[in-house]
Amino acid sequence: MFSKSIIWPTLTAFLFFFIIPYLFYWATALCFQEYVQTDISRPDNEIHLGLLALGVLLLSFAFVRIFQKWSGGIFSNHNGFIFGLWIALIEVISIGFIRYATQDAFEAPFYILDSIYWTAMYAIGGVLVAIVCRRTS
Repeated sequence: MFSKSIIWPTLTAFLFFFIIPYLFYWATALCFQEYVQTDISRPDNEIHLGLLALGVLLLSFAFVRIFQKWSGGIFSNHNGFIFGLWIALIEVISIGFIRYATQDAFEAPFYILDSIYWTAMYAIGGVLVAIVCRRTS
């Protein structure tokens, strides 16, 4: 279960999904701020980095395991990209519609921009995982 074919792709996905969103949201905070109606984020001094890291690690592990099962052992970049798009459709786009319909925290452009960003993140993450899976299998 914990072989190099699962550990290295999980570590790659973890680093990608942990570092890049932090940098992206830090760099685009002012752009997104205009679409915030109710600020629901924690102050910087109250962010629980350990829990955040654990959550991203679990996401990364699940992402890799599901990709490995879904791809049937064919770890092509195309399969990784398509897998990332499916995950984005399941998790980001559909939940974005549900949140916009039920919450009053953000305006519609925020959800659209966020969905585009996360769709790209999962597609790129899928390709990265496919590359690492191909090299470690």
